Amino acid sequence: MEKKEIRNQVISLLKSLNGEQKEKQEEILMKTLFGTSEWKRANVIALTLAQKLELDTNKIIEKAWSEDKIVVIPRTKKDRKMDFVIYKKDTPIEVSSFGLREPARHLIAIQKSDIDLIIVPGVAFCETGFRIGFGGGYYDRFLTDYEGETVSLVLNEQQVEPFKVDSFDIPVNLLITTEKIIRKIK
Repeated sequence: MEKKEIRNQVISLLKSLNGEQKEKQEEILMKTLFGTSEWKRANVIALTLAQKLELDTNKIIEKAWSEDKIVVIPRTKKDRKMDFVIYKKDTPIEVSSFGLREPARHLIAIQKSDIDLIIVPGVAFCETGFRIGFGGGYYDRFLTDYEGETVSLVLNEQQVEPFKVDSFDIPVNLLITTEKIIRKIK
């Protein structure tokens, strides 16, 4: 199957997932994440303000703040690029042209090298660490020269068989599913 077909198939599965099922899986995934050495070592954690179909990141943000970690969230830019801005309860948020909640344009981005751990979102994931996102390529571009840790939290409905990857696809270092942790050797 092509990426577009896989993406559409998984989105359909996610739309049919009831809230209680999703919450149970999220609880397992987050508990596992919080126990990893990658989480424990990280001081600056990057993640998205999740959309409806995505894993709810609010509890991750709250946990990070409770542990005095710095949370940064992405902001899309021209040429399908993005940067990250420190996120606090009072950070001004705007809605992008894609309907994403992002930090306001006037805020200063942090350096990529300051991010210790990126929680990489996606639609579908295979055990080799590759992911299918929403099709914009923003994360693959950002991760090209990123040297920190990357992790994806994967709902059961998002797990797929290996698919054909492109030369620009960047795998994550750590996949967390409800049943196991898969680490990629750097």
